[in-house]
Amino acid sequence: MQIPFFDWTLGDIMLFFQSDWVVAWVLILSGGLLAIWLLENITDPIPLLGSIFDLLVHVGTFLGFFVGILDIFVGYVVWTVQPGATIVAAMLILMGFSLVMRVLSKFPLALVFALALAVFGAATLYGFVQPLTNDAVLMALPGISDVINFLISGKGLLIIGFIIFCVAYVIGGLILKLIELIGKVFASVPVSVLVGLAAIAVGVVVLIAPGLLGLVAWP
Repeated sequence: MQIPFFDWTLGDIMLFFQSDWVVAWVLILSGGLLAIWLLENITDPIPLLGSIFDLLVHVGTFLGFFVGILDIFVGYVVWTVQPGATIVAAMLILMGFSLVMRVLSKFPLALVFALALAVFGAATLYGFVQPLTNDAVLMALPGISDVINFLISGKGLLIIGFIIFCVAYVIGGLILKLIELIGKVFASVPVSVLVGLAAIAVGVVVLIAPGLLGLVAWP
């Protein structure tokens, strides 16, 4: 069985979101994921309802990571196709960032980034150097066979990976710590609820009177 979505190009996917109705409901539903904490606090005294919203908050946190990526993508679509709708694009990107950081703020970003870069760097080095181990290359470049063999050995890759990790952690750590701090602010309950409610309000305006927010006929 074929699923047409997997055959879409990036242009087809972007075209799908070029609609006031689609953009409005992305704002409203994503805003609901952010604002659900407010409902959780309101329903806490009610046993059954409180438990249901507690579960929705936990599920929504991880589901929100993928929804946040979608929001940022839709914000990019609006930004490029509807340059006059800066409020809509900014709200989508801000909401997406807030949803994504609700998950990422739980992890040490500098450590994850440095580790990913180290693995990528070591794998890239191996892919570049490994073809040089054939006899023809070694004969053309005498005296470096030991160096090449060391670089593609497990010990060599670990050393190279460790060096890349240390450099990336020190240089990228400061920038990522700043992003992580900003992310924790946007991932906090009060800010998330405010952003979510604002997104719902913007989504309703897009449904009723899109021209107020600079949305014109889509090309």
